[in-house]
Formats: sequence, structure tokens, C-alpha cells
Amino acid sequence: MFSYVFLLGRPGSGKSAVYKMFVERMLREGLASEVMRIDDFPILKQILDEDVEFKRHVRKEGGFEVTDFSILDDVLKRINGQLKELQKPGRVIFVEFSRDSYANALGNFDDGVLSRSLLVYIYCPFEVCLERNARRFKEGLKDVDDHIVPRDLMEKYYRYDDYEELFLKSENELKARAPAPIVVVKNNVEGLDHLKLEIEKVVTALKI
Repeated sequence: MFSYVFLLGRPGSGKSAVYKMFVERMLREGLASEVMRIDDFPILKQILDEDVEFKRHVRKEGGFEVTDFSILDDVLKRINGQLKELQKPGRVIFVEFSRDSYANALGNFDDGVLSRSLLVYIYCPFEVCLERNARRFKEGLKDVDDHIVPRDLMEKYYRYDDYEELFLKSENELKARAPAPIVVVKNNVEGLDHLKLEIEKVVTALKI
């Protein structure tokens, strides 16, 4: 049984929607007695609040801009420590984050965590994610699930990622190079019915 489920994919790929569907299925079918969720954004905000001398970020109208991207590794290292402290029998912890290199990002987690983890990579083309992110801004959503990523950052940092490149080349190669079992969920079209079918692949993997 996996203790941790990593939800990976660029902003707008549908990580939060997938998480909500997972939780419903897992609890209903007894795949977990308790579910927790860790999103990296609040932890990033916490670290930025500690950066009172603005050595790693600057304030911008409506938010902030990271200037030292090593801070993203520090976020994941903190999550790694939290996972080991929070883990207990029957509890499954979901971890959500977006990066341009998941190979590098997952290097911030130790073998004890990765050996008990299932990776779920949510494939969604950049242009679709960009449109969804713009829709969040237009609708003025304020929930933590709907934090807005500025377009310039989407273009600069999230346009390409290594797992998408591997997946489009060969899903088998992606599975061979990932540091833990991985399932790809395709969320490249609108509609919950399609997404529910994709989630069946993950439910099957969780039952193994």
C-alpha cells in the first residue's frame, strides 16, 4: 500500500480536480482510512515570508516574483520532512506541485519516502493549461486551489517539463526513468467523464 501519492503537472493541468476525485474513491472503497493533502504553495509563501531582506524574491503588484529558484527545492525538502512526521498506518498523504524538471524535484525526497510513493503525472498541453489559468484570473477565484500563476511565469518556467517530454516520446521510458511507480493521467480535454475514466488507472495502481 502506498503511503504517499504525488500529483505532478503544470498549473492548470487539473491536480486539484484529480485529487478530489481520488479522495472520494479511496474513502468509499476503503483504500485509506484517512487522507491528507500537502500543496507546496502555502509552504512557498511561508518561506517567502521568512525572506524579510528580499534576497530570494521581490514583491510585485498582486503578489511576488521568485528571484532565486533554489527556494523551490527548499520547499520540497520541507515537505519531505513533513511526510515522514505525518505518516501513520491507514493514512495516505497527497503531495501537489509543479516544476519544470521533476527529475530534479523528486531528488529532494529521500528513498524512504519514494519507496512508499505513487507518482501521478497529469498530462495537459501547455496551451490548455494557459487557458485554464487565465480563466481562473478572469473569474477571480480566491481559493488556494485556484492561485493564479502570471502568464510571464507560465511562459518562462512552465512551458516545458521533462516528464511531458519523456511521455510524448515514450510512456515506457518515462516509467523506466521515474524514481517510483508512475501513472499518467491524461487531462487534455474538457469533461469530468473523461477524467473519471483516466482516474481508474490510478485506482488500479493503488490496489496493487
